[in-house]
Amino acid sequence: MTDYITADTIMPPFFRYPRFLLKMDLSQTAKLLYSLLLDRSELSQKNGWQDNEGRTYIVYPVSEIAEMLDKGSTAIKSALNELDAAGLLVRERRGFSAPNRLYVKIPQVPVVRFSDHMTAIQPENRPSDSRKSDPHKGGKPTFALDGKPTPNQLTINKLKENQLKGASEKPPAPFGRYQNVLLSESEYAELKEEYPDRLERLIEEMSEFIAATGNDYVCHAAALRRWLNREKKENPKKGIPDYSYKEGESL
Repeated sequence: MTDYITADTIMPPFFRYPRFLLKMDLSQTAKLLYSLLLDRSELSQKNGWQDNEGRTYIVYPVSEIAEMLDKGSTAIKSALNELDAAGLLVRERRGFSAPNRLYVKIPQVPVVRFSDHMTAIQPENRPSDSRKSDPHKGGKPTFALDGKPTPNQLTINKLKENQLKGASEKPPAPFGRYQNVLLSESEYAELKEEYPDRLERLIEEMSEFIAATGNDYVCHAAALRRWLNREKKENPKKGIPDYSYKEGESL
């Protein structure tokens, strides 16, 4: 039995679903899993579950996650790999018989200037983007009345850039034909050293993929390393591997 929501209705428990997930190239299972882990992280935060560096962590066995989301263990492991590759999760092994720790990560909230005020764009205060066109699909970005991009549009455009910026490192440089693959100097140097013969080609493929689909990654360096390692396992003589994905698989 269901009923209409009124002013006195007590809302049922629910998970937070961050808006940036809508623009992420992740499976629905991975997005749902992230919301679950974010919810558990908030509980750990309140209960003082921080390591020596002050980072909040959670302990959540795969079997319990699978039961909670009504998914198989294989699907959960694949979703965890997706979040790991996207830079949204770090898994720390604790040794024999000790439970592993999960560190959930969130993109940095950008600070943008409007008029003479500096405003932090909080997720719950962002305007609705239901009428905003996706620039990758031929539409035009939404602009405020003063002709400047709305906070929501700037948040989407700068999400990955702010995630990649380090406190003492220069902003990431754009790579690829469409200048949409962002890598810092150290990230590019590490990838070039590890994959000298294949990096440039994969950067071009990622640039084309992002431009053609409108999908994106929080961390381009992590995604490239994922692509390169996946290609390494395949037979290079068979040509370019298929990076399409199905539900529960990591791209």
